[in-house]
Amino acid sequence: MNNLLFDQARAAYQARDFASAAQFFAACKDPSEPAGEADHLRGNALMKLGLIAEAAEAYESALADAAYGHRGALLTNEGKARTALGDLDRAVACFRAAVQDPTYATPYKAQLALGDILIKQGNVTEAGVAFRQAAIDETNPEPAAALSKLGGCFVELGRPQDAIEAYRTALDFASPSTNQQAIYAGLGQACVAASRMEEALDAFGHALEGGTYALTPEQNADYQRAQDIMAGQASLSATPASVSASTSGVLYDPLDPLGKSGEFMPDPSDTGFFTLTENEMIQQDKREMKIKRKRKHTGLKVFIVLLLVLLLAAGGAAFALYQGFGIPSQQDALNNLFTAVSAGEDATGDLASALSDEQKQLIVSMVPQDATAQITNMDQSMTESTASVEVTLSAGGVQDYTVTFVRDGIGWAVSGMTLDFGSTGSDEADAGQTDDAGNADAGADAASDGADGSAA
Repeated sequence: MNNLLFDQARAAYQARDFASAAQFFAACKDPSEPAGEADHLRGNALMKLGLIAEAAEAYESALADAAYGHRGALLTNEGKARTALGDLDRAVACFRAAVQDPTYATPYKAQLALGDILIKQGNVTEAGVAFRQAAIDETNPEPAAALSKLGGCFVELGRPQDAIEAYRTALDFASPSTNQQAIYAGLGQACVAASRMEEALDAFGHALEGGTYALTPEQNADYQRAQDIMAGQASLSATPASVSASTSGVLYDPLDPLGKSGEFMPDPSDTGFFTLTENEMIQQDKREMKIKRKRKHTGLKVFIVLLLVLLLAAGGAAFALYQGFGIPSQQDALNNLFTAVSAGEDATGDLASALSDEQKQLIVSMVPQDATAQITNMDQSMTESTASVEVTLSAGGVQDYTVTFVRDGIGWAVSGMTLDFGSTGSDEADAGQTDDAGNADAGADAASDGADGSAA
């Protein structure tokens, strides 16, 4: 191996010049020469460039160097690349092999990726096992995500009580960066499945706090179901037990059972309407006059109530803006951007006005055609937001982005977009200590758009 070229490649990699790094790593060795570290880092660089197929081959070449080791990390990286390429069976084989490496420092990453694929393949039981293993892995810094996915598996398996426990445990382990609203939404679905509607409404209420989380169609259907059932129970409990009714259940007048008068007359046995004495009538007149005097102030009261409502609404609007609410929301702004790009329309209107034309075009160029985007986590303030976004490509792959938003009037606009390849820096420079390329699950799907042109 040419050590001079290898050193140049590492320097380019650390400087995040991934195009040069990939070229230098390829040039520093013969194609048939085993060089695990060079091929590992070359695979990482190729993933960052969106060249997924070439990256998968680089990881496979690195695995051929038995002396290099790091099989768990390499197999997980290759598995994520194979997932992005749509080769799910081969990806599953990679992830299963990765967790068998006793030296692999972060096996939970392979377990999470394996569970996601098994869900797509309809193998919910084994997916639940994988998510459970990821959750109990002591090296997993965010077990809440795995527990939440385990809860979803329990719901699919018809075990809502176990799902509720999984979601509640996920909330116990949630960190400030965890998307707790998504966990609450899943908990709401589990409670509906367990016929615990009051708890379901409480969970969905937490999920919708702040207005930043959008329920999925399935979650919204369960939310509506819980509302309807609770409203029905409230209606039944509020129905007076002593109300007279005909055999058909329709109210009728006991003094006019045939309904000829067209009016509902009072029942003397209930109201004493026909048994009032003269003195009682005088007292009743006085009470009615007092009520009439009170009604004279109704206009003022209505005005005061309306004023209070307006003040509360203004305060609520200010609080909502402070909490990050906007029209359009961050998710709506993101959807508009992706829709415009897919339709071939001008998408720059969905971007922050302060950006230069060059910056706007760069963001637009990173949006895959016919892809859909979903915000999975959000760190927001009144004027700025940073979101983790999962993009599903038309080819079926998944790409992770980090998207920034800025306040634009009362709504939000996209101000930046980067591919999310996991951790970077000194850990990534050490091929054996990367976060499984830190990159494989990220670049993957955008790569299915960008790789074709780039590889050519």
